[in-house]
Amino acid sequence: MDLKKRFQEIAEFLQPYQRIWQNEIMLLYPNPLDDFPREWVDELAQFKQQEDVIRLEKKEVFDYIKSPSLIAFYRRLEELAEVPKIEELPAFPDNKKLFLHMIPKKQHEIKRLAPFVNAFYQAQGIEKVVDIGGGIGHLAQSLANHYHLKTTSLDLDPVMQQTGRERQENNQVEYIQVKVEASDEKFNSVLTKKTMTLGLHTCGPLANHQIKASCSNHIKGLISFGCCYEKLQHDPASQNISQTARNLKEPITFNYFALTLATRAHRKMHEKDYELKLKVKYFRYGIHILLHDEYETKELVSLGNSSPKLYDESFGDYVIEQFRRINLPLRHTKEELNAFYAEPARQDLIWKMLVAGLIRNAFGRLMELYILLDRALYLEEHGYQVQLLEFFDEPISPRNLGIVANLV
Repeated sequence: MDLKKRFQEIAEFLQPYQRIWQNEIMLLYPNPLDDFPREWVDELAQFKQQEDVIRLEKKEVFDYIKSPSLIAFYRRLEELAEVPKIEELPAFPDNKKLFLHMIPKKQHEIKRLAPFVNAFYQAQGIEKVVDIGGGIGHLAQSLANHYHLKTTSLDLDPVMQQTGRERQENNQVEYIQVKVEASDEKFNSVLTKKTMTLGLHTCGPLANHQIKASCSNHIKGLISFGCCYEKLQHDPASQNISQTARNLKEPITFNYFALTLATRAHRKMHEKDYELKLKVKYFRYGIHILLHDEYETKELVSLGNSSPKLYDESFGDYVIEQFRRINLPLRHTKEELNAFYAEPARQDLIWKMLVAGLIRNAFGRLMELYILLDRALYLEEHGYQVQLLEFFDEPISPRNLGIVANLV
């Protein structure tokens, strides 16, 4: 995989659609569909059966759609999102004691990642694994107990680290409380030239601190998985860190809504939660339209999370409760609210906004790849040989792409 070429191709693909992926669909109201190809929205709006909508959200579209331009759009998305999978290695054994306190997702990740880390450790002549943001130290303990790798777990939370110390066997893992920042002296002192850093779901800018500190200390290698990209909004310098990105004619910078999409794009509807999620979106779009049209509230209002039981009630009941929560005087009766919501043209618009959202969601994986490839190219520019690989099964662990780098 040519990382630079793929990065440039993704940037080129994303550029024309910025108005779509930079904005929540509600932010585009009262003209929410203007930036979407109308032919695409009209075609997708025909599919209203639960199983069809779920398949469309999963981008299983080629048995459904007829529009040549929409088919070409999804084909190109598929091509650009293709990432090689890790090689098969001897399986990590089930360990009931080790896995006792782990959720299934974490167990799956360790079973896939630990054998790869061991093989990488041996091939590169590494002497110590430094686990970034290791928390309790599940991953570090797995590497130390089964493969006898020298491991250090770094975290800022002393309670989690103490829990890890109490649970580990034979005190094989070294725990160090430290703030992981590229400029932190204590953090840098841990990174000798024969170490590797390992960041499993390093939130927001934490991955960049791992990468930059690894480069500045010329360590042997690293493996990094991104997470919580929306936290990058607080650190503008954490996007477009590579020279390749900065040299683009029009570098892409993601706002909060785009970063949130890059993080959450893997969350798909399933049969068991379909009805609830659909009603949540219908009610949320409906109240935004009401606020915009009837209450002169043009900006997006944050309503927070509501009890699922609220969505068993009518739209009018939902609005009454939400207006109470945001302390806004209500001028409509419940009956008037229900009539406003049920108006056929409004229901049709909300449905089309929902299917337009399916188009927007399809960009999420490429946006994540743009971020990760930027980081990978930064490493290449600092003398590392770099791969971007798919490690985990997406339904179990959606943010499943890892950057693997070794110093040449």
